[in-house]
Amino acid sequence: MKIYILPVNKQFQPESQPLQYPPHNEDYGVEQDFHKYILRHEELLTRNPDKADWHYLPIYWNRWHISHDFALTGLEELQQEVSRCILDDTKTFTICQYAAGPLVNLGKTVVFFSSRNTKEGIDIPLLCSPHEKPPVMPPKKYLACFNGTIVRHPLRREMVNQLKGQEDIYIGGMVETKLFVKIIMESYIALCPRGYGGSSYRFFEAMQLGVVPFLIGDIDTRPFKRYINWDEISFFSSSISEVQDRLASLRKSDKSKLLLMGKKAFICWRDHLNYQKWCPYVIKELEEIICK
Repeated sequence: MKIYILPVNKQFQPESQPLQYPPHNEDYGVEQDFHKYILRHEELLTRNPDKADWHYLPIYWNRWHISHDFALTGLEELQQEVSRCILDDTKTFTICQYAAGPLVNLGKTVVFFSSRNTKEGIDIPLLCSPHEKPPVMPPKKYLACFNGTIVRHPLRREMVNQLKGQEDIYIGGMVETKLFVKIIMESYIALCPRGYGGSSYRFFEAMQLGVVPFLIGDIDTRPFKRYINWDEISFFSSSISEVQDRLASLRKSDKSKLLLMGKKAFICWRDHLNYQKWCPYVIKELEEIICK
């Protein structure tokens, strides 16, 4: 398979953005990470668009939209650049971290989403800088935990209302990074309700910290399901009542199974979903589309 990189004007690849989230995160995301990966793998590239199986549109959507008042400005200019760059939308793909998507007309372009909130698109990880683990691992205190804001989606508010007050479940607001890490590592499960987008940084942060992530959302955005057995290392539910039932069952179960799931989740993150590690799966997905 050969890929042609569409010649995007540098201004649509901003060098930085004014806001970082999560707070500890470096100004670097999956959009830049894939671009870096593809440039390092010359065997995948061609300079002739006619000989390419795919055209890669390397716009940095997240940095562009955040730098333009969270997409309140700059869309007309962005649309003009997209229309100029795309040669054949049926063989074009792009990587998008911005929760609301590219927000311009891409035609039939394939979009790889970090936090998909529509039925269309292919899921990839929503990654941030790895956390520093404490030198001594804290003992487990909670079956499950959640620290964060509840305003980003109604499911979060419902989850907090239904689960607060249970002694073995920690529910709290935003905390500084070290405490955030400590609470997750004191838990067997990290509750990861979706936010504005269909995914959650917390899901992959939990994996990096060796804790079982529990995605809660109307869309199952766990990436690369053809290649990763998510049932071995995570949970998913589309309703809070299902979450309650699952937690009630796990409360009575052997916790060593959850510890093993957490260890496997870390290995999966380390070997398959960390920066640069996830990129080959995009190539696999593109090859699958060609074969259909």
